[in-house]
Amino acid sequence: HASIHPAEKVTKQSRKNNPVSSTPLSTRPSRTRPINFNPPPSHPEVIAMVTHNLINLSSDCQTIGEGLFCTCYLHPEDNSVCIKLPTTHKKARKRQKADEAYYRKLHKTKADLTYISDYLGSCQTSLGPGHLYQYIKDENGKTSKTLNHYLANYPQETEELCTHLAKLGRYLLENHILVSDLHGNNIVFQHLSGNSKKLMIVDGIGDRVIFTAPNFFKSIKAGKIIRRWNKFIRRLQADHPSAPLPKEQLYLGNEPLTDPTTVNRAH
Repeated sequence: HASIHPAEKVTKQSRKNNPVSSTPLSTRPSRTRPINFNPPPSHPEVIAMVTHNLINLSSDCQTIGEGLFCTCYLHPEDNSVCIKLPTTHKKARKRQKADEAYYRKLHKTKADLTYISDYLGSCQTSLGPGHLYQYIKDENGKTSKTLNHYLANYPQETEELCTHLAKLGRYLLENHILVSDLHGNNIVFQHLSGNSKKLMIVDGIGDRVIFTAPNFFKSIKAGKIIRRWNKFIRRLQADHPSAPLPKEQLYLGNEPLTDPTTVNRAH
């Protein structure tokens, strides 16, 4: 008999002890999970209006508004959408990301956005990356004017505005929606078909603070909403002293109607 090479003895012994190892590599079952190239389904409540096509914002593109942190343009191909681009301010992009994150939370929880200009997604423009929002306009197609505009120029509508302001405040509180920058220029008075009107918040949504964990507690969040809203009403009164803006109608919560800092204390 021919002598067996020592290496062959090892191989035969290993095959006896571990039959799987004797299986040729080409026929062994793969233990690697197949790669799934299909993207995960997005949440149906999140509006997937993210465009990858470059939007050309030419020099004749309509500018809707300009602020410290962003400039707002009318979409050149869709007059129901506006585009917000961050300014060169060092905090502009950070605020934009914070706004986007908060809107995604609202979408995930299916929050009622009846009185808020909704976030529709991100986009690329000839002037840089931007974000798409619902464009708030009147029935005649023109941009809805701000709350400050009506309080300053149409005092005869103040009573009607107070009714809508009270409704807006209750809406924010009942839906647990935080607004970091409540301002008369961030709210517009939209005139719809017939005699239908409503106030719409177009900017400043979210809670731009470092520590947001307390917002998980509804009572703490409600207190924050109430304090910010009442501070906003006081600011409106200071900016428009001739406009009757009664605290008893517009204040939220149980905050005293008289500002204690303005009361003369008896000594």
